Amino acid sequence: MSQTAIQESISAQPTDDGILLETIPETHRVRSVSGGAAIEPSASTESPSEIQTAEDETRYPTGAKFWLIMSSVSLVLILGGMDSSIVAVAVPSITNHFHTVRDVGWYAAAYRLSICSFQFMFGKLYTLFSLKRIFLISIIIFMIGSILCAAAPTSAAFVAGRAVCGFAGAGMISGCFASIVHNLPLRRRPVWGSILGAVEGIAVIASPLIGGVIVQKLSWRWCFYINIPLGVVTFVALMGLLDNMEPAETLSWKQKLSHLDLIGNAVFVPGITCLFLALGWAGTRNPWNSPTIIALFITFAALLFSFAFVQYRRQDAATLPPRLLRNRSVVSGFFFSLCCNSTMQIVEYYLPTYFQTVREYTPARSGIMMLPIIISFLVAMLIQGSGVTLIGYYVPFMLAGSILMPIFAGLMTTLRVRSNLAQLILYPGFMGFAGGIGFQSPQTAVQTSLPPNDATIGLAIIMFAQQFGPAVFISAAQSILTNRLEENLPVLGSGLNVTSIENMGLTDLKMHMGAEKLQEVLSGFDHSLAQTWYLSVALGCMTMVGSLGMEWKSVKKEKARQ
Repeated sequence: MSQTAIQESISAQPTDDGILLETIPETHRVRSVSGGAAIEPSASTESPSEIQTAEDETRYPTGAKFWLIMSSVSLVLILGGMDSSIVAVAVPSITNHFHTVRDVGWYAAAYRLSICSFQFMFGKLYTLFSLKRIFLISIIIFMIGSILCAAAPTSAAFVAGRAVCGFAGAGMISGCFASIVHNLPLRRRPVWGSILGAVEGIAVIASPLIGGVIVQKLSWRWCFYINIPLGVVTFVALMGLLDNMEPAETLSWKQKLSHLDLIGNAVFVPGITCLFLALGWAGTRNPWNSPTIIALFITFAALLFSFAFVQYRRQDAATLPPRLLRNRSVVSGFFFSLCCNSTMQIVEYYLPTYFQTVREYTPARSGIMMLPIIISFLVAMLIQGSGVTLIGYYVPFMLAGSILMPIFAGLMTTLRVRSNLAQLILYPGFMGFAGGIGFQSPQTAVQTSLPPNDATIGLAIIMFAQQFGPAVFISAAQSILTNRLEENLPVLGSGLNVTSIENMGLTDLKMHMGAEKLQEVLSGFDHSLAQTWYLSVALGCMTMVGSLGMEWKSVKKEKARQ
Protein backbone atom coordinates (compact mmCIF):
# COMPACT_ATOMS: atom_id res chain seq x y z
CA MET A 1 0.00 0.00 0.00
CA SER A 2 1.40 3.42 -0.92
CA GLN A 3 2.09 6.11 1.63
CA THR A 4 -0.24 8.48 -0.28
CA ALA A 5 -3.12 6.04 -0.07
CA ILE A 6 -2.59 5.61 3.65
CA GLN A 7 -2.57 9.35 4.20
CA GLU A 8 -5.74 9.84 2.12
CA SER A 9 -7.46 7.23 4.26
CA ILE A 10 -6.20 8.96 7.40
CA SER A 11 -7.70 12.29 6.35
CA ALA A 12 -11.05 10.58 6.00
CA GLN A 13 -11.18 9.23 9.55
CA PRO A 14 -11.92 12.13 11.93
CA THR A 15 -13.74 11.55 15.16
CA ASP A 16 -16.88 13.41 16.23
CA ASP A 17 -14.89 16.21 17.84
CA GLY A 18 -12.62 16.68 14.82
CA ILE A 19 -9.53 15.21 16.48
CA LEU A 20 -7.90 12.25 14.83
CA LEU A 21 -7.16 9.20 16.91
CA GLU A 22 -4.02 7.13 16.49
CA THR A 23 -3.79 3.39 16.11
CA ILE A 24 -0.58 1.68 15.16
CA PRO A 25 -0.86 -1.67 13.42
CA GLU A 26 2.03 -4.03 13.84
CA THR A 27 3.04 -3.65 10.21
CA HIS A 28 3.29 0.13 10.29
CA ARG A 29 5.39 2.46 12.35
CA VAL A 30 4.34 6.07 12.93
CA ARG A 31 7.13 8.45 13.74
CA SER A 32 6.51 12.04 14.88
CA VAL A 33 8.61 14.51 12.92
CA SER A 34 8.44 18.25 13.58
CA GLY A 35 4.89 18.15 14.79
CA GLY A 36 3.70 15.91 11.94
CA ALA A 37 3.80 12.20 11.36
CA ALA A 38 5.93 10.26 8.93
CA ILE A 39 4.48 6.85 8.12
CA GLU A 40 6.82 4.14 6.98
CA PRO A 41 4.93 1.53 5.00
CA SER A 42 5.76 -2.12 4.89
CA ALA A 43 4.36 -5.02 2.99
CA SER A 44 0.90 -5.18 4.48
CA THR A 45 -2.70 -5.82 3.66
CA GLU A 46 -4.01 -3.92 6.67
CA SER A 47 -6.87 -1.56 6.00
CA PRO A 48 -5.64 2.03 5.87
CA SER A 49 -8.58 3.07 8.00
CA GLU A 50 -6.80 1.55 10.97
CA ILE A 51 -3.97 4.09 10.70
CA GLN A 52 -4.61 7.58 12.08
CA THR A 53 -2.32 10.40 12.97
CA ALA A 54 -3.22 12.09 16.23
CA GLU A 55 -1.57 10.83 19.39
CA ASP A 56 -3.01 8.01 21.48
CA GLU A 57 -4.21 9.68 24.68
CA THR A 58 -4.89 6.43 26.50
CA ARG A 59 -1.23 6.14 27.48
CA TYR A 60 -1.40 9.26 29.66
CA PRO A 61 -2.37 9.10 33.36
CA THR A 62 -5.92 10.03 34.28
CA GLY A 63 -8.05 10.48 37.38
CA ALA A 64 -6.47 10.75 40.82
CA LYS A 65 -2.99 9.84 39.60
CA PHE A 66 -3.00 12.66 37.06
CA TRP A 67 -4.13 15.26 39.60
CA LEU A 68 -1.56 14.08 42.16
CA ILE A 69 1.23 14.31 39.58
CA MET A 70 0.20 17.84 38.58
CA SER A 71 -0.08 18.83 42.26
CA SER A 72 3.42 17.52 42.92
CA VAL A 73 4.82 19.32 39.87
CA SER A 74 3.08 22.48 41.10
CA LEU A 75 4.80 22.09 44.46
CA VAL A 76 8.18 21.87 42.70
CA LEU A 77 7.41 25.14 40.91
CA ILE A 78 6.32 26.71 44.20
CA LEU A 79 9.67 25.71 45.70
CA GLY A 80 11.55 27.22 42.77
CA GLY A 81 9.44 30.37 42.69
CA MET A 82 9.79 31.02 46.39
CA ASP A 83 13.53 30.34 46.41
CA SER A 84 14.16 32.72 43.51
CA SER A 85 12.47 35.71 45.18
CA ILE A 86 12.44 35.13 48.94
CA VAL A 87 16.14 36.01 49.17
CA ALA A 88 15.38 39.66 48.38
CA VAL A 89 13.47 40.24 51.60
CA ALA A 90 16.15 38.43 53.61
CA VAL A 91 19.11 40.42 52.22
CA PRO A 92 19.12 43.17 54.91
CA SER A 93 19.19 40.60 57.72
CA ILE A 94 21.82 38.51 55.92
CA THR A 95 24.12 41.48 55.44
CA ASN A 96 23.66 42.48 59.08
CA HIS A 97 24.54 38.95 60.18
CA PHE A 98 27.68 38.68 58.02
CA HIS A 99 28.62 42.37 58.50
CA THR A 100 29.26 42.90 54.79
CA VAL A 101 27.45 44.12 51.68
CA ARG A 102 30.27 43.10 49.33
CA ASP A 103 28.53 39.95 48.08
CA VAL A 104 24.96 41.24 47.92
CA GLY A 105 24.90 41.26 44.14
CA TRP A 106 25.97 37.62 44.05
CA TYR A 107 23.14 36.45 46.30
CA ALA A 108 20.85 36.62 43.25
CA ALA A 109 23.48 36.45 40.49
CA ALA A 110 24.92 33.11 41.66
CA TYR A 111 21.46 31.54 41.42
CA ARG A 112 20.74 32.88 37.94
CA LEU A 113 24.27 32.11 36.71
CA SER A 114 23.90 28.45 37.67
CA ILE A 115 20.48 28.14 36.02
CA CYS A 116 21.74 29.63 32.75
CA SER A 117 24.95 27.60 32.78
CA PHE A 118 23.32 24.20 33.31
CA GLN A 119 19.93 24.56 31.60
CA PHE A 120 21.14 22.93 28.38
CA MET A 121 22.93 20.16 30.25
CA PHE A 122 19.78 19.15 32.10
CA GLY A 123 17.80 19.31 28.88
CA LYS A 124 20.23 16.73 27.50
CA LEU A 125 20.16 14.63 30.67
CA TYR A 126 16.39 14.22 30.41
CA THR A 127 16.82 12.74 26.91
CA LEU A 128 19.47 10.22 28.02
CA PHE A 129 18.29 9.05 31.44
CA SER A 130 15.06 8.32 33.25
CA LEU A 131 13.00 11.48 33.77
CA LYS A 132 12.02 10.27 37.22
CA ARG A 133 15.61 9.64 38.30
CA ILE A 134 17.01 12.99 37.14
CA PHE A 135 14.01 14.89 38.52
CA LEU A 136 14.37 13.33 41.97
CA ILE A 137 18.14 13.86 42.04
CA SER A 138 17.57 17.55 41.24
CA ILE A 139 15.19 17.87 44.20
CA ILE A 140 17.76 16.23 46.51
CA ILE A 141 20.49 18.63 45.33
CA PHE A 142 18.10 21.55 45.84
CA MET A 143 17.53 20.52 49.44
CA ILE A 144 21.30 20.23 49.96
CA GLY A 145 21.76 23.74 48.55
CA SER A 146 19.00 25.04 50.84
CA ILE A 147 20.78 23.53 53.86
CA LEU A 148 24.04 25.16 52.75
CA CYS A 149 22.28 28.55 52.56
CA ALA A 150 20.47 28.14 55.88
CA ALA A 151 23.56 26.98 57.78
CA ALA A 152 26.10 29.20 55.97
CA PRO A 153 28.79 30.46 58.40
CA THR A 154 30.06 33.14 55.99
CA SER A 155 28.77 35.26 53.15
CA ALA A 156 30.90 33.31 50.66
CA ALA A 157 29.39 30.03 51.88
CA PHE A 158 25.92 31.51 51.39
CA VAL A 159 26.80 32.45 47.79
CA ALA A 160 28.00 28.88 47.23
CA GLY A 161 24.68 27.58 48.55
CA ARG A 162 22.80 29.86 46.17
CA ALA A 163 24.87 28.49 43.27
CA VAL A 164 23.98 24.91 44.27
CA CYS A 165 20.28 25.85 44.45
CA GLY A 166 20.52 27.41 40.99
CA PHE A 167 22.15 24.26 39.60
CA ALA A 168 19.33 22.14 41.02
CA GLY A 169 16.78 24.73 39.91
CA ALA A 170 17.81 24.19 36.28
CA GLY A 171 17.06 20.49 36.69
CA MET A 172 13.78 21.08 38.53
CA ILE A 173 12.43 23.54 35.95
CA SER A 174 13.36 21.26 33.05
CA GLY A 175 11.88 18.33 34.95
CA CYS A 176 8.56 20.10 35.45
CA PHE A 177 8.09 20.80 31.76
CA ALA A 178 9.41 17.38 30.78
CA SER A 179 6.72 15.96 33.08
CA ILE A 180 4.09 17.93 31.17
CA VAL A 181 5.36 16.43 27.90
CA HIS A 182 5.23 12.87 29.28
CA ASN A 183 1.95 13.13 31.19
CA LEU A 184 -0.27 15.29 28.98
CA PRO A 185 -1.41 15.04 25.34
CA LEU A 186 -0.30 17.91 23.15
CA ARG A 187 -3.74 19.54 22.96
CA ARG A 188 -3.91 19.89 26.78
CA ARG A 189 -0.38 21.19 27.34
CA PRO A 190 -1.02 24.91 26.63
CA VAL A 191 -3.65 25.35 29.33
CA TRP A 192 -1.67 23.31 31.85
CA GLY A 193 1.52 25.16 31.02
CA SER A 194 -0.33 28.39 31.77
CA ILE A 195 -1.81 27.01 35.00
CA LEU A 196 1.58 25.85 36.26
CA GLY A 197 3.14 29.17 35.21
CA ALA A 198 0.45 30.96 37.21
CA VAL A 199 1.18 28.74 40.22
CA GLU A 200 4.85 29.70 40.05
CA GLY A 201 3.88 33.35 39.66
CA ILE A 202 1.71 33.21 42.78
CA ALA A 203 4.66 31.70 44.66
CA VAL A 204 6.86 34.56 43.49
CA ILE A 205 4.24 37.08 44.65
CA ALA A 206 3.67 35.48 48.03
CA SER A 207 7.26 34.66 48.94
CA PRO A 208 8.32 38.21 49.93
CA LEU A 209 5.30 38.41 52.25
CA ILE A 210 5.99 34.96 53.72
CA GLY A 211 9.69 35.72 53.91
CA GLY A 212 9.05 38.97 55.76
CA VAL A 213 7.07 37.14 58.45
CA ILE A 214 9.72 34.42 58.73
CA VAL A 215 12.56 36.93 59.05
CA GLN A 216 10.66 38.96 61.62
CA LYS A 217 9.35 36.06 63.74
CA LEU A 218 12.16 33.52 63.36
CA SER A 219 15.36 34.17 61.41
CA TRP A 220 16.50 34.69 57.84
CA ARG A 221 17.92 31.15 57.94
CA TRP A 222 14.39 29.73 58.10
CA CYS A 223 13.68 31.22 54.68
CA PHE A 224 15.82 28.34 53.43
CA TYR A 225 15.17 25.69 56.07
CA ILE A 226 11.51 25.82 55.04
CA ASN A 227 12.50 24.25 51.70
CA ILE A 228 13.49 20.99 53.41
CA PRO A 229 10.05 19.70 54.54
CA LEU A 230 8.46 20.90 51.30
CA GLY A 231 11.20 19.20 49.32
CA VAL A 232 10.78 15.93 51.21
CA VAL A 233 7.01 15.89 50.61
CA THR A 234 7.55 16.57 46.91
CA PHE A 235 10.27 13.93 46.62
CA VAL A 236 8.16 11.22 48.23
CA ALA A 237 5.10 12.10 46.12
CA LEU A 238 6.95 12.08 42.80
CA MET A 239 8.85 8.93 43.70
CA GLY A 240 5.54 7.10 44.10
CA LEU A 241 3.63 8.73 41.25
CA LEU A 242 6.00 9.12 38.29
CA ASP A 243 6.53 6.14 36.03
CA ASN A 244 10.15 5.11 35.52
CA MET A 245 10.19 6.21 31.88
CA GLU A 246 13.45 5.32 30.16
CA PRO A 247 14.52 6.94 26.87
CA ALA A 248 13.36 5.08 23.76
CA GLU A 249 16.95 4.71 22.53
CA THR A 250 18.97 2.19 24.56
CA LEU A 251 22.56 3.34 25.10
CA SER A 252 25.39 2.06 27.23
CA TRP A 253 26.73 4.19 30.08
CA LYS A 254 29.81 4.98 27.97
CA GLN A 255 27.62 6.16 25.10
CA LYS A 256 25.47 8.26 27.45
CA LEU A 257 28.56 9.97 28.88
CA SER A 258 29.69 10.68 25.35
CA HIS A 259 26.30 12.20 24.52
CA LEU A 260 26.53 14.46 27.59
CA ASP A 261 29.07 16.57 25.70
CA LEU A 262 31.40 17.19 28.64
CA ILE A 263 33.77 19.23 26.47
CA GLY A 264 30.97 21.50 25.30
CA ASN A 265 29.79 22.11 28.86
CA ALA A 266 33.38 22.67 29.98
CA VAL A 267 33.64 25.72 27.70
CA PHE A 268 30.02 26.90 27.98
CA VAL A 269 29.88 27.24 31.79
CA PRO A 270 33.05 29.40 32.17
CA GLY A 271 31.96 31.42 29.12
CA ILE A 272 28.63 32.34 30.74
CA THR A 273 30.49 33.04 34.00
CA CYS A 274 32.79 35.52 32.22
CA LEU A 275 29.78 37.28 30.74
CA PHE A 276 28.04 37.56 34.11
CA LEU A 277 31.23 38.87 35.75
CA ALA A 278 31.66 41.46 33.02
CA LEU A 279 28.07 42.65 33.24
CA GLY A 280 28.14 42.67 37.05
CA TRP A 281 31.38 44.61 37.36
CA ALA A 282 31.09 47.00 34.40
CA GLY A 283 30.09 50.49 35.45
CA THR A 284 30.37 49.70 39.17
CA ARG A 285 33.58 47.95 40.18
CA ASN A 286 35.36 48.78 36.89
CA PRO A 287 34.68 51.18 34.01
CA TRP A 288 33.23 49.63 30.85
CA ASN A 289 36.47 50.34 28.96
CA SER A 290 38.77 48.92 31.64
CA PRO A 291 41.18 46.10 30.64
CA THR A 292 39.45 43.72 33.07
CA ILE A 293 36.00 44.17 31.52
CA ILE A 294 37.34 44.03 27.97
CA ALA A 295 39.29 40.84 28.77
CA LEU A 296 36.17 39.22 30.24
CA PHE A 297 34.10 40.02 27.15
CA ILE A 298 36.84 38.74 24.83
CA THR A 299 37.13 35.53 26.86
CA PHE A 300 33.36 35.10 26.72
CA ALA A 301 33.37 35.53 22.93
CA ALA A 302 36.24 33.06 22.51
CA LEU A 303 34.58 30.42 24.69
CA LEU A 304 31.24 30.95 22.97
CA PHE A 305 32.91 30.38 19.60
CA SER A 306 34.58 27.24 20.98
CA PHE A 307 31.22 25.99 22.25
CA ALA A 308 29.61 26.57 18.85
CA PHE A 309 32.46 24.72 17.14
CA VAL A 310 32.10 21.73 19.49
CA GLN A 311 28.35 21.63 18.89
CA TYR A 312 28.87 21.69 15.13
CA ARG A 313 31.40 18.86 15.27
CA ARG A 314 29.28 16.65 17.55
CA GLN A 315 25.97 17.23 15.73
CA ASP A 316 23.24 15.04 17.35
CA ALA A 317 25.57 14.09 20.22
CA ALA A 318 25.98 17.75 21.16
CA THR A 319 24.41 19.45 24.18
CA LEU A 320 22.65 21.75 21.72
CA PRO A 321 22.16 19.76 18.49
CA PRO A 322 22.61 22.13 15.53
CA ARG A 323 19.57 20.64 13.76
CA LEU A 324 17.35 22.18 16.45
CA LEU A 325 18.77 25.60 15.63
CA ARG A 326 17.59 25.08 12.04
CA ASN A 327 14.02 24.74 13.29
CA ARG A 328 12.09 28.00 12.78
CA SER A 329 9.91 27.50 15.82
CA VAL A 330 12.91 26.96 18.11
CA VAL A 331 14.87 29.98 16.84
CA SER A 332 11.83 32.27 16.74
CA GLY A 333 10.69 31.07 20.16
CA PHE A 334 14.16 31.70 21.60
CA PHE A 335 14.23 35.26 20.26
CA PHE A 336 10.66 36.03 21.36
CA SER A 337 11.23 34.64 24.87
CA LEU A 338 14.51 36.52 25.29
CA CYS A 339 12.99 39.86 24.28
CA CYS A 340 9.59 39.34 25.96
CA ASN A 341 10.97 38.29 29.34
CA SER A 342 13.61 41.04 29.23
CA THR A 343 10.91 43.62 28.50
CA MET A 344 8.87 42.51 31.49
CA GLN A 345 11.79 42.07 33.87
CA ILE A 346 13.16 45.56 33.23
CA VAL A 347 9.75 47.09 34.00
CA GLU A 348 9.21 44.89 37.07
CA TYR A 349 12.76 45.44 38.34
CA TYR A 350 12.57 49.24 38.34
CA LEU A 351 8.88 49.72 39.15
CA PRO A 352 9.48 49.30 42.93
CA THR A 353 12.29 51.86 42.60
CA TYR A 354 9.80 54.27 41.05
CA PHE A 355 7.26 53.69 43.82
CA GLN A 356 9.76 53.94 46.70
CA THR A 357 12.06 56.62 45.28
CA VAL A 358 9.89 58.89 43.17
CA ARG A 359 6.55 58.37 44.92
CA GLU A 360 8.12 57.86 48.37
CA TYR A 361 5.98 54.80 49.16
CA THR A 362 6.91 52.41 51.93
CA PRO A 363 8.22 48.96 50.86
CA ALA A 364 4.90 47.42 51.97
CA ARG A 365 2.82 49.82 49.91
CA SER A 366 5.22 49.41 47.00
CA GLY A 367 4.61 45.65 47.14
CA ILE A 368 0.85 46.21 47.02
CA MET A 369 1.24 48.53 44.02
CA MET A 370 3.07 45.72 42.19
CA LEU A 371 -0.04 43.55 42.28
CA PRO A 372 -1.67 44.99 39.10
CA ILE A 373 1.25 44.06 36.83
CA ILE A 374 1.64 40.61 38.40
CA ILE A 375 -2.05 39.70 38.54
CA SER A 376 -2.72 40.89 34.98
CA PHE A 377 0.30 38.88 33.80
CA LEU A 378 -1.08 35.71 35.40
CA VAL A 379 -4.61 36.34 34.04
CA ALA A 380 -3.20 36.84 30.53
CA MET A 381 -1.27 33.57 30.80
CA LEU A 382 -4.45 31.71 31.69
CA ILE A 383 -6.33 33.37 28.83
CA GLN A 384 -3.56 32.40 26.43
CA GLY A 385 -3.51 28.80 27.63
CA SER A 386 -7.28 28.44 27.34
CA GLY A 387 -7.31 30.22 23.99
CA VAL A 388 -4.68 27.96 22.46
CA THR A 389 -6.56 24.91 23.72
CA LEU A 390 -9.75 26.29 22.14
CA ILE A 391 -8.49 27.41 18.71
CA GLY A 392 -5.33 25.30 18.46
CA TYR A 393 -3.01 28.08 17.25
CA TYR A 394 -0.53 29.93 19.47
CA VAL A 395 1.00 32.45 17.05
CA PRO A 396 -1.96 34.90 17.28
CA PHE A 397 -1.24 35.35 20.99
CA MET A 398 2.44 36.04 20.28
CA LEU A 399 1.44 38.65 17.70
CA ALA A 400 -0.95 40.25 20.18
CA GLY A 401 1.84 40.48 22.74
CA SER A 402 4.26 41.94 20.19
CA ILE A 403 1.73 44.65 19.28
CA LEU A 404 0.72 45.51 22.85
CA MET A 405 4.08 45.35 24.66
CA PRO A 406 5.78 48.37 23.03
CA ILE A 407 2.56 50.40 23.34
CA PHE A 408 2.13 49.78 27.05
CA ALA A 409 5.88 49.98 27.74
CA GLY A 410 5.61 53.42 26.15
CA LEU A 411 2.84 54.28 28.61
CA MET A 412 5.17 53.27 31.46
CA THR A 413 7.67 55.92 30.32
CA THR A 414 5.03 58.61 30.92
CA LEU A 415 4.78 57.94 34.68
CA ARG A 416 5.87 61.02 36.60
CA VAL A 417 5.92 62.37 40.15
CA ARG A 418 2.38 63.68 39.80
CA SER A 419 0.82 60.75 37.94
CA ASN A 420 -2.57 59.89 39.44
CA LEU A 421 -3.56 56.63 41.12
CA ALA A 422 -5.50 55.38 38.08
CA GLN A 423 -2.35 55.65 35.96
CA LEU A 424 -0.28 53.88 38.61
CA ILE A 425 -2.71 50.96 38.55
CA LEU A 426 -3.75 50.78 34.89
CA TYR A 427 -0.41 51.29 33.12
CA PRO A 428 1.41 48.47 34.97
CA GLY A 429 -1.74 46.34 34.64
CA PHE A 430 -1.78 46.84 30.87
CA MET A 431 1.94 46.04 30.75
CA GLY A 432 1.47 42.80 32.66
CA PHE A 433 -1.33 41.69 30.35
CA ALA A 434 0.75 42.45 27.25
CA GLY A 435 3.67 40.43 28.59
CA GLY A 436 1.58 37.47 29.69
CA ILE A 437 -0.61 36.99 26.61
CA GLY A 438 2.19 35.43 24.56
CA PHE A 439 4.62 34.37 27.26
CA GLN A 440 3.89 30.60 27.15
CA SER A 441 3.53 30.35 23.37
CA PRO A 442 7.21 29.55 22.60
CA GLN A 443 7.07 26.60 25.00
CA THR A 444 3.94 25.35 23.26
CA ALA A 445 5.59 25.88 19.88
CA VAL A 446 8.63 23.68 20.55
CA GLN A 447 6.40 20.93 21.95
CA THR A 448 4.27 21.10 18.80
CA SER A 449 7.07 21.26 16.25
CA LEU A 450 9.49 18.78 17.83
CA PRO A 451 9.17 15.07 18.63
CA PRO A 452 8.94 14.31 22.39
CA ASN A 453 12.62 13.41 22.80
CA ASP A 454 13.74 16.69 21.22
CA ALA A 455 11.01 18.70 22.95
CA THR A 456 12.89 18.45 26.25
CA ILE A 457 15.97 20.11 24.75
CA GLY A 458 13.75 22.61 22.95
CA LEU A 459 12.13 23.61 26.23
CA ALA A 460 15.58 24.01 27.80
CA ILE A 461 16.49 26.43 24.98
CA ILE A 462 13.37 28.51 25.65
CA MET A 463 13.93 28.51 29.42
CA PHE A 464 17.56 29.53 28.90
CA ALA A 465 16.34 32.50 26.86
CA GLN A 466 13.94 33.48 29.66
CA GLN A 467 16.80 33.55 32.18
CA PHE A 468 19.61 34.82 29.96
CA GLY A 469 17.79 37.78 28.44
CA PRO A 470 16.99 39.57 31.72
CA ALA A 471 20.48 38.87 33.05
CA VAL A 472 21.95 40.77 30.09
CA PHE A 473 19.44 43.54 29.63
CA ILE A 474 18.89 44.43 33.29
CA SER A 475 22.64 45.11 33.43
CA ALA A 476 22.26 47.29 30.33
CA ALA A 477 19.28 49.05 31.94
CA GLN A 478 21.31 49.72 35.07
CA SER A 479 24.04 51.32 32.97
CA ILE A 480 21.43 53.50 31.23
CA LEU A 481 19.94 54.53 34.58
CA THR A 482 23.34 55.47 36.00
CA ASN A 483 24.21 57.58 32.96
CA ARG A 484 20.79 59.25 32.91
CA LEU A 485 21.03 60.09 36.60
CA GLU A 486 24.34 61.80 36.04
CA GLU A 487 22.70 63.99 33.38
CA ASN A 488 19.29 64.55 34.97
CA LEU A 489 20.24 65.19 38.60
CA PRO A 490 20.99 68.87 39.17
CA VAL A 491 24.10 69.94 41.02
CA LEU A 492 22.50 70.93 44.29
CA GLY A 493 25.56 71.94 46.22
CA SER A 494 27.45 70.33 49.09
CA GLY A 495 29.17 67.92 46.69
CA LEU A 496 25.93 66.08 45.95
CA ASN A 497 26.25 63.51 43.15
CA VAL A 498 24.86 60.11 42.20
CA THR A 499 27.17 58.26 44.56
CA SER A 500 26.25 60.39 47.56
CA ILE A 501 22.55 60.02 46.81
CA GLU A 502 22.89 56.23 46.64
CA ASN A 503 24.85 56.18 49.89
CA MET A 504 22.58 58.57 51.77
CA GLY A 505 19.17 57.41 50.60
CA LEU A 506 16.10 59.62 50.43
CA THR A 507 15.52 59.68 54.18
CA ASP A 508 18.90 61.30 54.81
CA LEU A 509 18.37 63.64 51.87
CA LYS A 510 15.20 64.95 53.49
CA MET A 511 17.16 65.72 56.66
CA HIS A 512 19.88 67.62 54.82
CA MET A 513 17.90 69.37 52.09
CA GLY A 514 14.86 71.54 51.80
CA ALA A 515 11.65 70.37 50.17
CA GLU A 516 12.34 72.38 46.99
CA LYS A 517 15.69 70.71 46.31
CA LEU A 518 14.31 67.30 47.18
CA GLN A 519 11.60 67.69 44.55
CA GLU A 520 14.28 68.44 41.96
CA VAL A 521 16.08 65.23 42.89
CA LEU A 522 12.83 63.26 42.66
CA SER A 523 12.18 64.76 39.25
CA GLY A 524 15.69 63.70 38.19
CA PHE A 525 14.99 60.12 39.25
CA ASP A 526 11.61 60.35 37.54
CA HIS A 527 13.06 61.22 34.12
CA SER A 528 15.98 58.79 34.49
CA LEU A 529 13.66 55.85 35.12
CA ALA A 530 11.48 56.82 32.16
CA GLN A 531 14.53 56.87 29.89
CA THR A 532 15.58 53.48 31.26
CA TRP A 533 12.18 52.04 30.30
CA TYR A 534 12.80 53.07 26.69
CA LEU A 535 14.88 49.90 26.52
CA SER A 536 11.71 47.92 27.29
CA VAL A 537 9.95 49.71 24.43
CA ALA A 538 12.74 48.69 22.03
CA LEU A 539 12.77 45.07 23.24
CA GLY A 540 8.98 44.92 23.00
CA CYS A 541 9.23 45.97 19.35
CA MET A 542 11.88 43.31 18.73
CA THR A 543 9.53 40.53 19.87
CA MET A 544 7.71 40.99 16.55
CA VAL A 545 10.66 39.32 14.80
CA GLY A 546 10.06 36.16 16.81
CA SER A 547 6.29 36.31 16.28
CA LEU A 548 6.54 36.73 12.50
CA GLY A 549 9.18 34.01 12.23
CA MET A 550 7.14 31.40 14.11
CA GLU A 551 5.58 28.52 12.18
CA TRP A 552 1.78 28.40 12.16
CA LYS A 553 0.96 25.00 13.61
CA SER A 554 -1.98 23.76 15.62
CA VAL A 555 -1.86 21.72 18.80
CA LYS A 556 -5.17 20.13 17.77
CA LYS A 557 -4.00 18.24 14.73
CA GLU A 558 -0.92 16.85 13.04
CA LYS A 559 -0.69 16.66 9.29
CA ALA A 560 0.77 13.58 7.65
CA ARG A 561 4.24 14.07 6.17
CA GLN A 562 4.17 13.55 2.45
